[in-house]
Amino acid sequence: MADISSMPAHTGPLTALQFIQRILAKTGAANRPQTADRVAAGDPTQAVTGIAVMGIASLAGIKAAAASGNNLVVTYDSAFWSGNDELDRLEGDALFQEKRDFLRTHNMVVFNLHDHWRDRMPDGIAIGMTQALGWEKLADPADPNLFHLPSTSLLALATDLGRRLNDQTLRVVGDPKLAVATVATSWGNAAQMPTIGLLNGPADVVICGYSHEWEAVEYCQDMIAAGGRKGMILLGEAASVQAGMKYCADWLGSFITEVPVRFIPLPEPYWNA
Repeated sequence: MADISSMPAHTGPLTALQFIQRILAKTGAANRPQTADRVAAGDPTQAVTGIAVMGIASLAGIKAAAASGNNLVVTYDSAFWSGNDELDRLEGDALFQEKRDFLRTHNMVVFNLHDHWRDRMPDGIAIGMTQALGWEKLADPADPNLFHLPSTSLLALATDLGRRLNDQTLRVVGDPKLAVATVATSWGNAAQMPTIGLLNGPADVVICGYSHEWEAVEYCQDMIAAGGRKGMILLGEAASVQAGMKYCADWLGSFITEVPVRFIPLPEPYWNA
């Protein structure tokens, strides 16, 4: 058997699969039995010309990646509107076909980097969002998702979040005058029971991306109706993970040198009347 250590280093174009394997190994996170992390579109043996990182693999984001010569898309949320990219039911959908065909025409590969990025130590989304808010020194030493802020009001906190994250359509539950000093975060989806646990913890307010309104949001409303002094701020999915993926692009650029790595921000999907 040949001595691998004596073989010449690989000098040809690297494939999407080679980059993906390197990225997953670099996170240091274990594989989950079931994971959202997968190649959602494209041929993983495709040679990579550049990497585009984004929060959601939107059609606009994919087109921006192609226009700048990046054909490997690393995305937190999937390209095909579901957590696990179940595509069979979309085969006859015209928009699905347009998006799929665009990816094929431009030799693009879409890789969902969700679970490994959240399971990384520290959580990649959390560290990026913390940096974007300037809260690095405010985190609780025992819980990186809990922050102790200078005393403020719920309205002032929401206004500051909107400004720092360029989020013009966040939604707030609770009294605008509520005194806020301790904040818990649940970036992205705020699932029912974990968020109820946060609301019953020391936090005055829970900041999340989104939640089913009949679950944690209604629980918070009922806590307030029962006399509790709590609040919630819902940023929207993109605004609650985007800084985490910008950090991901910076992180990838620290060890991927063969091709350019570019972060592509997403426009806010909502507007107010």
